[in-house]
Amino acid sequence: MLTQQKVAIVVDSSSCLTTDIVEDLNISVVPHQLISQNKTYRDGIDINPSEFYDIQKYNHVTFTTSGPTPTDFFEKFQLATQRYQNIVCITVGSQFSNATLNAAKLAAQLTHDRYPRTRIEVIDSNAAAGAEGLIALQAARLAKSGQSIEQVITGIKNLIPRVRLLAVLDTLYYLEKSGRVPKMKAWAASLLGIKPLCDLTGGNPRLLAKPRGKQRAIALLFQTAFKHLGNSPVHLNIMHANAPDTAKTMHIKAKAIFNCEEVLVSEFTPVMGAHTGPGLLGLAFHTKTMA
Repeated sequence: MLTQQKVAIVVDSSSCLTTDIVEDLNISVVPHQLISQNKTYRDGIDINPSEFYDIQKYNHVTFTTSGPTPTDFFEKFQLATQRYQNIVCITVGSQFSNATLNAAKLAAQLTHDRYPRTRIEVIDSNAAAGAEGLIALQAARLAKSGQSIEQVITGIKNLIPRVRLLAVLDTLYYLEKSGRVPKMKAWAASLLGIKPLCDLTGGNPRLLAKPRGKQRAIALLFQTAFKHLGNSPVHLNIMHANAPDTAKTMHIKAKAIFNCEEVLVSEFTPVMGAHTGPGLLGLAFHTKTMA
């Protein structure tokens, strides 16, 4: 007997979900915008992560970003109303982009005004990149299994506080360019070969350590994750910014170290990569979802 899906899932493109997952779980993705040299690209439509990081790395191009507009969200909501009366929209954490959350809320109101029988719930993920992706993935699986909108919302809200996001930066050059790191600090880090390990959980970035060298930084990344996870069954999302070979090595290492229920490998979202640069490696994770 086929289960009928009752809820549509919408998420913005900062979520680091691969195309096959999006298609398999019928997730609707609203693109952010990447802007450079007076040209605007829709994330994942006009430019994919590999293309973005190649341009950034080899052409030394600086990008700025802009969140989806209310119209962008409205278009996705309107399409969803053709099949569903219930829509759950998950956005990047408001600490990262309050404008994205507000755009989704405005679009939800506009959609409800036009389609009053449609219920739309907009949820702040308090996360970004692969962490937001893991939340959207769980929501989509609940929806596909035929759960009600209340059950989907409960599942999301139970998961949000349990998702973590760690990242190793390959360079501070792009943070310096965006004004987020003083030029002298970026220069000193480059000279010393420092690869900062950061905790991006909950939209409050924290510097955890300043290891020298990529291998040492990756080892510390895994050690930090293991302190949180231990031997608990875990879902992982390994992210990379133009570093697929290293991500494959991390995938092998993760399966050897952790009690993995699921391991994904995805490309780090250009929406954040515009500020962190190529070479970044990240790990988003949560323990097994409770029944």
